[in-house]
Amino acid sequence: MDKRASRQSTTPRKTGLHLKRPCLLVADLERSLQLYRDVLGFRLDYVSAAGADSYLYQVFQLPATAELTFAALSTEHELRALALTEVKNIPWPPVTAPHRLGLVMQVPAVEPLIEQVRQLDLEVVEPNCFNAPPNLVFTEQGFYDFDGQLVIIYETRIEKKSSFQS
Repeated sequence: MDKRASRQSTTPRKTGLHLKRPCLLVADLERSLQLYRDVLGFRLDYVSAAGADSYLYQVFQLPATAELTFAALSTEHELRALALTEVKNIPWPPVTAPHRLGLVMQVPAVEPLIEQVRQLDLEVVEPNCFNAPPNLVFTEQGFYDFDGQLVIIYETRIEKKSSFQS
């Protein structure tokens, strides 16, 4: 039995609506793993070449000449939470605004991750901070990955009531 089949058999079945995983098309899987694995902290579960009959061709409207490599990534809380599909042998269209999708992820601390994102020479958007009663402080910050896809990370913390101002 392969690793994927073994993991699937031990994973409890979810009922009702469940968002399984975003699947991002990327031009260079190794480069993307520098961000998603090495900086953001996803764990690489497996990498697999997609067969010529893969459903990815149909749903992403990819030409048969495209070569696909699929990677599944997990977090400590969610098995296979993100998929990256490397697409080779196609021209990549430019990314245009407005962005149609943004990955939003809660992280323990925004600032140290943004420092690492900057070291990868990725475009970073200014942070946004706001308070919510009774004493929550939110910090969110966006950036664009190597393929121009919007990623938004955020952190929450609780301030002592005496220092909280809305």
